[in-house]
Amino acid sequence: MVRTTTDKRINKIDMITVPAVFLLVLLLSLITPLITDDLHFNYVWNGFDADIGNEIRIASIGDLFTSASNYYRYSGGRVVCHFLVFAVIYAGKWAFAVINACFFVMAGLLIRRGIRTDVLYENKYTLPLVYMSMFLLLPSWGDSILWISGSVNYLWAGTVMLWAVNMIGSHHKGVGNSILTFISVLLASSVNEIFGGMLIIFIVLRLISDRIKPAGYYIVSMLCTLPGMALVILAPGNANRQAVVDGNSDIGITKVIRTSYDYLSCFISWGSVILLPVLIMLFYMILRREKIKKISAAMALPIACFAGSAALGMSGVVIQRALFSVILPLMIPAWSCLMDFLYRAEESEKYKSVYPALASLTILNLISLSFMQAAVAGLCLVVLILVRYLLKGGSGRKSGSQARRDLIVILLSGIIVMFNTVTFFIDVKNYDSYIAQVASAMKRNDMETVYSASSQRTAVSLFFPAEGTIVSDYSMSWIYQYYVVEGNEQ
Repeated sequence: MVRTTTDKRINKIDMITVPAVFLLVLLLSLITPLITDDLHFNYVWNGFDADIGNEIRIASIGDLFTSASNYYRYSGGRVVCHFLVFAVIYAGKWAFAVINACFFVMAGLLIRRGIRTDVLYENKYTLPLVYMSMFLLLPSWGDSILWISGSVNYLWAGTVMLWAVNMIGSHHKGVGNSILTFISVLLASSVNEIFGGMLIIFIVLRLISDRIKPAGYYIVSMLCTLPGMALVILAPGNANRQAVVDGNSDIGITKVIRTSYDYLSCFISWGSVILLPVLIMLFYMILRREKIKKISAAMALPIACFAGSAALGMSGVVIQRALFSVILPLMIPAWSCLMDFLYRAEESEKYKSVYPALASLTILNLISLSFMQAAVAGLCLVVLILVRYLLKGGSGRKSGSQARRDLIVILLSGIIVMFNTVTFFIDVKNYDSYIAQVASAMKRNDMETVYSASSQRTAVSLFFPAEGTIVSDYSMSWIYQYYVVEGNEQ
């Protein structure tokens, strides 16, 4: 066996899984066309709308810093992420694709690393299962993982958050480990508006429940979030973006509450499958009358993710791909809870915690008006009760080993991933055809055709970015600049 520095074994299946996932995400990243902001970020940033015919291409390292400075002043505080967007677009598609595939692989490894139980030694399919869950359960897949601007802001930023969470929870001691923790927290809190607050909640709950590390370690970690939060939240460009892009020059408390409710509703709906093992483990610990400290430690990150979802309402506008930022970190406690429940929970008490978890998920979806999700959760509860009732008279023998069941899950999930990969090419072809049609009409000054042209609004593949289907004055101006004025090929 090969061991990592954290003593997490990497078996032969892991050694096959990592390069296979890397190559697949590399292929998808290479094929995904430039979309909206990707066209914009080819040029020195001076505002949101194209000054057609007068835009200046980024041609040097100095232009990258000029663009980042202008972005911070005129657009918002995510200057760290957007500097990277400028840089990878300037470097070229191959550079982006390789780095993007590395981040996806790294995110899966960090989720696996966050499963701090001995079950990693018992289940050799853990890493493939983690990656399959990332392919099938992460929201706005194309927008958050393949679209250049989206992937840097969500996948790359989310991976930094996963690193920070792992470092904070690490039981390794020493000055070097503490310094890495503080750096990871500083970086994570500086990439977007919500990670800093989420980390503070996570750290406070860990401080209350965890006595392995001194209180000073957690206090310094919290202090490290402040510079990052200030960088993002106090950016002079935030107000301008809110007015120009989000259409909210003045956000009242009523609108914030309504938007927070909408975000929480989407979070519960999209994250139902990931939330379920967390809820099951929560009720299992409650029924076993575990100490509050132990429950607090297990639920620290889920609570932070719920808070982060509500905090998204401060923007006053619902952008569903933003939920990627709170669902990706939730995968760590989801997998930890699932593994603990499957391998460590008392067999006789398992069903007792599953019932209230499914019932709670049903109620949460009803409250958030996600009736389809509520129906699915309720149906699962009914089926489970019936199965449990029917099995009472049976022999009680298990049908097949856990490893065999895991392999079946991977194979079935893999079929869905392969289907989306194959159909992804259809969406790319449709989008290229749409761009060609629009660019041709623009050259003829046939604006009626431009605005009547229909893009591929219903993607065949779950991987294709929804952002590519948006037809707006903003995207049109950059399409004209890039494809018509400069004559670039799609």
